[in-house]
Amino acid sequence: MKKIIAPTIILAAFPFISHAQSFQGMFSNIVRFIDSTLIPFLFGIAFLFFVVNVFRYFILGGGNPDAQESAKSLATYGVAAFVFLIIFWGIVNMLIGSLGINSEPIRSDYVNSNRSDAPNSGNDGGLPFNALP
Repeated sequence: MKKIIAPTIILAAFPFISHAQSFQGMFSNIVRFIDSTLIPFLFGIAFLFFVVNVFRYFILGGGNPDAQESAKSLATYGVAAFVFLIIFWGIVNMLIGSLGINSEPIRSDYVNSNRSDAPNSGNDGGLPFNALP
């Protein structure tokens, strides 16, 4: 298992190491992947798990109380997975909204003050947003 994990981590971090992508861009891509691909995939698996256990409860375990009880408990786990996924999806969307990484990487809070319309057009390397009038 350790032989698989180490190369996977190295390959995942390779764009960052080779300066092909910034950490901010990599972080926003990971969060967007979780939000747009991973969570809907897990919802599909949880729904399939729930449907299979409902089928086991009503159809396959019709006369066997032990099979019905097993299917009922597993269907309850399926519902718990739905609740967990909804909470996790909400946390991911809150993270996306609060960090502002919907479509672009995270940026610093400095602006270039060398523009002609900037109030202080000196060569000071930029001013924080809250310093501008």
